[in-house]
Amino acid sequence: MGNTRHTKSVVRFRVCAISSLDQPVDQGGLVFHSFGGINTKSANMSYELKHVFASLPQMERGVAKVLGGDPKGNNFLYTNGKSVIIRNINNPAIADIYTEHPHQVTVAKYAPSGFYIASGDVSGKIRIWDTTQKEHLLKYEYQPFGGKIKDIAWTEDSKRIACVGEGREKFGAVFLWDTGSSVGELSGHSKVINSVDIKQTRPYRLVSGSDDNCGAFFEGPPFKFKFSITDHSRFVNCVRFSPDGNRFCTAGADGQIFLYDGKTGEKIGALGGTKAHEGGVYAVSWSPDSSQLISASGDKTVKLWDVGTSTALTTFNMGADVMDQQLGCLWQKDHLLSVSLSGYINYLDKSNPDRPHRTIKGHSKSIQSLTVHKNGGRSYIYSGSHDGHINILSLGGGHAVSTLRPINDERCFQWSPFSPV
Repeated sequence: MGNTRHTKSVVRFRVCAISSLDQPVDQGGLVFHSFGGINTKSANMSYELKHVFASLPQMERGVAKVLGGDPKGNNFLYTNGKSVIIRNINNPAIADIYTEHPHQVTVAKYAPSGFYIASGDVSGKIRIWDTTQKEHLLKYEYQPFGGKIKDIAWTEDSKRIACVGEGREKFGAVFLWDTGSSVGELSGHSKVINSVDIKQTRPYRLVSGSDDNCGAFFEGPPFKFKFSITDHSRFVNCVRFSPDGNRFCTAGADGQIFLYDGKTGEKIGALGGTKAHEGGVYAVSWSPDSSQLISASGDKTVKLWDVGTSTALTTFNMGADVMDQQLGCLWQKDHLLSVSLSGYINYLDKSNPDRPHRTIKGHSKSIQSLTVHKNGGRSYIYSGSHDGHINILSLGGGHAVSTLRPINDERCFQWSPFSPV
């Protein structure tokens, strides 16, 4: 950190801890500690965690980002690098980080019980860990196949897990959470499986979507392939059952969203007629009462749909820049969230669809440098990241209050004045 000046205006000694041991820092987050004192003769320094400035989701153009929500509706989670980030949905400045994966984490989902989270990484490992303790103790670890995990789904009793992705010998697996024993076979696809979901009411049904332009419908357990869904003309990016289990939908790179009967898999219709979006659809999320859903698209919009009439109630216009493409979404209680290619997390406002009522900013890549500055009696952290942004962070909260963004050249910056985001 270089030379540190000790003044009376600083309460005890404060430092932004940045090291290779702090996964959140490696992936664009900050961990702020307050030390109880300095003793150069002793290696034992007591400290307490004061703030976590969580990183944004790690995004990739043309790749859907899966957001997970907890069953109580209080938190949402996403991944960046080797970390899983859990944030309070009402106050996203409150964040927790899980850093035990040895490889890049790609997806994480809460169990319906809320007691555990299953997270998968690029090596094909699934880790199931505790959510009730601060230490997030590991319960089980499995390797259902070798290759990137792209999506995870639980049965409603939290006893079975389905995972899909880029396996070498197979593209998916279903197993018991406590033994790893197989409870079915996810066959029927010839290419990478992008998405999976399980009906949350009995009788259980499972649906998957793949790069082979098809969905697949399964009955179980044990889960067995019943038939293929061939309505899409391009990649199937997302499949999701409604909370009541009566319907499921598939969303594809062809801009279409199709609805099906949740029990039989029979096609019901399509949202928006010929096309739901002008660009590819990367994610969908149902309302808690199963009457509506939101969809996120590469056409830089999020749409709110009435499922009964298959019509769009609201179109949220997220911008005109390529970084405004929408690659993920989540409907959690009264909150409608979307994720832009920039990594920004948008809280959508139904009454003002052209402007989110909150946008969470931060870093999405490793932090290269930082300094602390006082302005008007308040302390701010200036942090520079490999993503080309300089963020200004308030020590009174857990998110960026302003951002300097590059214009064409990393040496030229656009100034955004101090204001809450």
